[in-house]
Amino acid sequence: MFKTILVDGDKGGVGKSLATRALVEFYLEQPIERRPRLVVFDADHSNPDVCGREGLRAGEGILSTGLIDLSTEAGWIDFASRLEKIRDIDCRVIVNMPAQIGSVFDGRIGLLADVLREARTVPVWVLSRTRESITALEHRVRHLPSQYSAGLAVRNLFFGDAEKFVLWDTSPLRKTLVEGRGWLETELPELNDQLLVMMGRRPLHEVLRSGIDHQPLPLGYRLALNTWLRRAVVGFSKIEAVRLESASLRTPTSTD
Repeated sequence: MFKTILVDGDKGGVGKSLATRALVEFYLEQPIERRPRLVVFDADHSNPDVCGREGLRAGEGILSTGLIDLSTEAGWIDFASRLEKIRDIDCRVIVNMPAQIGSVFDGRIGLLADVLREARTVPVWVLSRTRESITALEHRVRHLPSQYSAGLAVRNLFFGDAEKFVLWDTSPLRKTLVEGRGWLETELPELNDQLLVMMGRRPLHEVLRSGIDHQPLPLGYRLALNTWLRRAVVGFSKIEAVRLESASLRTPTSTD
């Protein structure tokens, strides 16, 4: 089944790129006979940590990667045209969204709702502990209620333990989405800061296999990355439990 996973958040530094990379690793961990092919796009041109230089590239279960611009109508038209070529295969399209792109979701790009529907989009929202994080998601839900009636909310534990996300836990928005609609929740575990700096944009599975600059990771860091990946893969397995049917998606007919 074809799906598009839109990894988003309210600002830069919230953890979108790391969440995107963790999602890629979740799919690459699947047995080959059950693994969908992956297409990964990075829309964050100012900091392309996912598909920029030294980042993810085609091969080993990844059909293609690339940079796209989703700040304009032309960019969304191009995105939809790219998806048309692959929507008949068992594929997961993973998109890392840029920071400060909230205005795109306010209706000024008229075809956005249709593109998200055609793309069979599953929103993934990476949470910090701020009120702005909730407000930005609320903005998207208000303007695109059908497209945002199912998704995955991710507590980024870089910002503190799960129980410290009090604003989210007590918000009317969480009650609406998680208890009343089709949203699920998971956690992005905190990754060692020094390890993250050492790896840069390098794909996580390649770091484990080959190290960095042809030098194996020291044992402590290798164990830390292995542990983090196990936790992240388990957490992001929930993405496949998000039911698009709950979003009332439909495919337009020729008479629409």
